[in-house]
Amino acid sequence: MAVPPRTSADQRFSDPRAEQLATMIEPTVKAHGLCVEQVALTTSGPRTVLEVSVDFAEGTDTVDLDTIAAISEALSVVLDQAEQNDDAAPLAALDTYDLEVTSPGATRPLTEPRHFRRNIGRLLEIQRTAQDPSAADAALTARLIEVDQEGIVVTELIPAPKKGMKPKVGPEIHISFASITRARVQVEFSHKD
Repeated sequence: MAVPPRTSADQRFSDPRAEQLATMIEPTVKAHGLCVEQVALTTSGPRTVLEVSVDFAEGTDTVDLDTIAAISEALSVVLDQAEQNDDAAPLAALDTYDLEVTSPGATRPLTEPRHFRRNIGRLLEIQRTAQDPSAADAALTARLIEVDQEGIVVTELIPAPKKGMKPKVGPEIHISFASITRARVQVEFSHKD
């Protein structure tokens, strides 16, 4: 499966309007104990959609539907007030728009250190730069063991030589954040330690 490219923190917003909207809605999202992951404003024909992706900053909890609904209602109020009070608000020129509040999926790209911290113990697909001295192979599947200031510690899963055999677990390797070009969680249906 293809791994989406690793975006930087400043690429979370699709355009200047989305960045302005993110600044406007961030206090409301933070009040619910979450952070804004991404904001995108897309237009398809007469329909404009404001997509807001939210997640916990730390821990391994997932955002439930009740929280998504509460944030959606709160953001609707904030955005409506901004439109009424400020003609320069990013959505003021639009007749209508749809607000979609979501949480990132299980296989979202891991782009920030906190994304990695939230997935300790999970299996990752990682693409590394060719300049990484620890990269015998640029792509690897590995279990995330630890996250530090400079990067991650993983144990590589070496594919089994024959079908039906268990994969081998390689030694722990430290991979710097700078050398990771793409990373995402690989969904497992039956992981046993």
